[in-house]
Amino acid sequence: MKKYVLTIIPIFLLSATSCQQTKQTDPTSEEYKSEVKQRIAQLDKIFYEAWRNEDLDSVLSCLDEGFLNMFSFGMTSTKEQCREGFPDVFDAYYIEDLEFTSVELIVAQNYVFETQLFKQKWITNDKQDTIPFDMRIFLIFKRQEDGNWKLFRNIGQQQL
Repeated sequence: MKKYVLTIIPIFLLSATSCQQTKQTDPTSEEYKSEVKQRIAQLDKIFYEAWRNEDLDSVLSCLDEGFLNMFSFGMTSTKEQCREGFPDVFDAYYIEDLEFTSVELIVAQNYVFETQLFKQKWITNDKQDTIPFDMRIFLIFKRQEDGNWKLFRNIGQQQL
């Protein structure tokens, strides 16, 4: 009987603890918002460092499958179109003087909305032409099923 009780107690304790719900952070809490803001700031750094280094795989790893890149000068592209088009940019230009500043970041449960000021220069390989970008961009990040965040929309307009 003693063996039976000693066997049942661990099984009962194991099943009781495994049925408890794991602690979920309230997505409206300041703690959640602060944690997400830190994660987005880190993702911004990873993305721009990858862009600066012309690292296509790392750039694409930051993008959601439904990603759209939309700019005021007519260029709109999906993640797949970026996969095809970004190498052309990397082959034809040097990317220099890249700067970004987060102006506002709003956490709304499974989405984050960020406004940034963004500058960079594309300099042709022959150094004959420079394309300056001085933009205000609006970014939307989407929470993934695994809890990570990826860039979902990138909407930009050249500042005059």
